[in-house]
Amino acid sequence: MGSACSPTAFPLRGLVLGLFLLACSAPECQAEVQVSVPTSLEVQLGHKVSISCTHTTEGQDSLPVVEWFITDKNGEQRRVAYSVQGQHGVDRGTEYTDRASMEASYSLVIKAAEVIDERAFSCQVTAGTAGSGMGVTQLKVYGAPEAPEVIPNSRTLSVTEEDASEIATCTSKNANPMPTISWYKDGRPLNASTERNKELYVVSRTVKEASGLLSVSSTLYLRVNKSDKDSSFLCHVSYAMPHGKVGSAESDPFHLTLHYFTENVEFSVDSPEVIKEGDDIELQCQADGYPPPEYVFYKIQSENRQVDLGSRPNGILSLLHVTKADGGTYRCQVLDFDSPSNVELEKDVTIYVNYLDPLVLNPNKTVMARLGENIELTCSGTGSQMPTLLWKKGKTKVGDGETLPLSSLSYHMAGGYTCEASVPSIPGLQRTQTIEVVVEGTPQVEQPQSTRHYQSLGQKLTFTCSAFGYPEPEIKWSVTGEEPSARTFGNRVVSELSVEVTPELAQNGVTCWAENEHGKAEQTFLLQMVAPTTSASPIPAVDGEQSQGGSTVAVIAVCVCVLLLLIIVGFFYFMQRRGQLPCGGGEKRSLTPKEGNPDDTVVEMKTDKRNEQTGLLSPGGGGGGGANEC
Repeated sequence: MGSACSPTAFPLRGLVLGLFLLACSAPECQAEVQVSVPTSLEVQLGHKVSISCTHTTEGQDSLPVVEWFITDKNGEQRRVAYSVQGQHGVDRGTEYTDRASMEASYSLVIKAAEVIDERAFSCQVTAGTAGSGMGVTQLKVYGAPEAPEVIPNSRTLSVTEEDASEIATCTSKNANPMPTISWYKDGRPLNASTERNKELYVVSRTVKEASGLLSVSSTLYLRVNKSDKDSSFLCHVSYAMPHGKVGSAESDPFHLTLHYFTENVEFSVDSPEVIKEGDDIELQCQADGYPPPEYVFYKIQSENRQVDLGSRPNGILSLLHVTKADGGTYRCQVLDFDSPSNVELEKDVTIYVNYLDPLVLNPNKTVMARLGENIELTCSGTGSQMPTLLWKKGKTKVGDGETLPLSSLSYHMAGGYTCEASVPSIPGLQRTQTIEVVVEGTPQVEQPQSTRHYQSLGQKLTFTCSAFGYPEPEIKWSVTGEEPSARTFGNRVVSELSVEVTPELAQNGVTCWAENEHGKAEQTFLLQMVAPTTSASPIPAVDGEQSQGGSTVAVIAVCVCVLLLLIIVGFFYFMQRRGQLPCGGGEKRSLTPKEGNPDDTVVEMKTDKRNEQTGLLSPGGGGGGGANEC
């Protein structure tokens, strides 16, 4: 690449070549260079692109001059790359100086496609006297836009407006070519016009960014109605991609805030199917207008009179622990001044409360009766339905029906009797009322006489005296001791006294008296002495083993004593036979035979045999012989 290849030399060369081509009109003077380039080429923004350029020549095979040209914004062609005598290079001072290069195959390579690359690229091949040829490629650059952004109208839109209202604006930024924005409602496209009207239209705007990319915005206008309150809106963006592909993206769905008048009012009761006294109920009034209107409640007293129960912003009137008086007709009035006059803004609802009237008892509350007397309790009840009656004493059922006869009253029959009224068909609906029966009379002790045992004088005993009666009897004792304690359980009094046993107490016993204005009763405690008993406590297995071991030791000791006794007796017997024991004051007898008299030996042995048998048993060592015998 010498001075002949400088940028100023090539225009002159091209001028000479052009004059030569104009002067030569014969077929043998025409160019024989055929250049082949793609007619068009598509590339995605930021991707590498290679534009190929091939050629054929006839009659000459020298290295050609290959040049790449672009048309600038002024309409003039500018060279950006070249190859001369096999040497490749890029021209300086162009927008491709740092972004493009030429390969050995004469292809023009752009590192990363930009929007400005969307233009025509010309490849010119000059082959000396063979002439030159040129091919043109149109490069198309595609760029996908950013995710669409939608800004809904934050105001409350009124359905009473006569013109279309602004709904939202959708923007798709930095795309090439320009994307298309469409609008959807509940998944269906809105065929919006681009011309302003009163029903539905869009206003679009396109901005070319500094980067050359395009940003598009679309604003939707729609005349809203009440059905749009639950509708879902979104914008849909479509854009072209290389090789005929189409990309798309959608915004997040959004809803509108609408102001619409009330057209319908519903007034209902949220409660058990059958309402009874004590239930909690809610009266719910709901209108279909937005924003929610104000609700005012009334209770109808008569045709011309109603009681104002106040307003409720949520449309709920709560009635807690309803009674018979809460039954009747209630009215809900909706205050919506935008509603047409033909809309009914008042609704009524009637509730019926099942009830039981207070029970009527005879006698009322409390009845006084004498011990042994006969009385009769009666109970009557009324209500929305005739109740079933029964009687209970405490938790125990004692009778059915209106009447409860009590014969031969005893102190145990005193207390509260409850009349219970209920309606079987309405669970939980019941009333109760109690009569207190008081039995008065002479005191009665639970046990007139009893026996207490003691083991020794001075022992402390506690005596308990229990008596029934009304008025409450006073309990006294025949002896003194610690301060007696007294407790009352209804018509029963219990007194306890602790004393030490004395000879006089052991002989006379202890007596307590229960006394009131009707008389008295006594209880006698007799004392009986019993011998102290040691209760045999269960012997553990270990103690049993020790007991058994003790018995074994005793047996061994006895055996040892008998053995020692036998040894002592044997010792004395042995000593006697040997003649080493004195035989009293008598003559000693030798147990050895005398010399020269063998018969004596026999006789003596017999005598000794007898003495042996009897000497062990006689106190003196003999067997009934004299004192001289051993």
